[in-house]
Amino acid sequence: MLQRADVAEVLTTEGKRGQRRGLIRLVVAVVAVSLLVGGAVALWLTLKGPTAAAYATAPVTRGDIVVMLTATGTLEPTQEVAVSSLVTGTIASVDVDYNQPVTKGQVLARLDLRPFDLQLRRSVAMVDAQVASRDIAAAGVSEAETAVKRTGELAAAEIVSTEQVEHATTALLRAKGNLAAAEAQLKAAEADLASARDDYGNANLVAPIDGILLDVNAEVGQTINAASLTASLFTIASDIRRLELVVDIDEADVAQVKVGDAAKFTVEAMPDQPLAGVVRQVRTGPTISDGLTSYKAVILVDNNGLQLRPGMTATADISTAEAKDVLTVPNTALRFEPGTEPPAAGSEPHVYVLRDGVLRSTVVAVGLSDGQRTEVTSDGLTTSDVVATGTGR
Repeated sequence: MLQRADVAEVLTTEGKRGQRRGLIRLVVAVVAVSLLVGGAVALWLTLKGPTAAAYATAPVTRGDIVVMLTATGTLEPTQEVAVSSLVTGTIASVDVDYNQPVTKGQVLARLDLRPFDLQLRRSVAMVDAQVASRDIAAAGVSEAETAVKRTGELAAAEIVSTEQVEHATTALLRAKGNLAAAEAQLKAAEADLASARDDYGNANLVAPIDGILLDVNAEVGQTINAASLTASLFTIASDIRRLELVVDIDEADVAQVKVGDAAKFTVEAMPDQPLAGVVRQVRTGPTISDGLTSYKAVILVDNNGLQLRPGMTATADISTAEAKDVLTVPNTALRFEPGTEPPAAGSEPHVYVLRDGVLRSTVVAVGLSDGQRTEVTSDGLTTSDVVATGTGR
């Protein structure tokens, strides 16, 4: 038999178990109610549709759209002239140096003049000799003409035979031929003299234009062979205060670029300082490299500050089109679709305007785009509207 103490202990244990079972039932009931409430809320949200907080939005704005085309190229002088030697010789002096301003006709270098002086004297003497030969031949013609005349008179008086007349006539023709040959030889000698004088003058290498020296490849004692000279001795830029940026335009984009388009560019030496220029020329001739076709566009650059130098690599943004004071939306708004299905092929461009918490599809006509925003026109769109650009987070 159980003692009273044991009975009391059993009763206490059973009471505690009852309390635990009640607490568990209470927790289960709370969880069940929570699930029911959550499900009801989810069902209500589904039936009501997405709220404004479910989407990222951006305002419709009014502003300017500028279409930019990016191209790379190299800065070049507007005129660059390579100076080489027209004659063979040895450099006796170099009278200029890098970066030196020069004027047209200024002597850049001088060749050893002794060989040219000797050739000039020889040519002068040859001309003198040919002049003498011509004079002798002319005198021979005069004598032959006199002989023909005298022989003809004697033949008329039957003092000499007709054979002697023929001999005199032949001698006259021979004398005239000798005179013609002497005159030709004189002309050849005069041509040689003119060439020798040119060579003498070309022994001084002079600047053909006003400008600044970019490159000097001449040294004293250097032997110059005009026939096999492959590299220039001097390079002169006309005026580096005005440069040209020559950029490559892809064949797919060249139709967008035209003379007069504004451009901005940067160089590696000043990456944070954009500089301005204007397209001066779009060349018709193509450049083909590795199977790719491009065309050269020339941008005129003001370099009065002399910050830029020929040969610098530059990246240019060319303004090819512009729309002022137009409605614009982000490009993401034109791509956004609230559902999981992509838009049907061939569907009209449209955006989703968020009004009173509800998305409304609005058809738009698109214009220029700068890569971030696009020009749009629509009767149902104003700057007070916001458009969906994506789903919210």
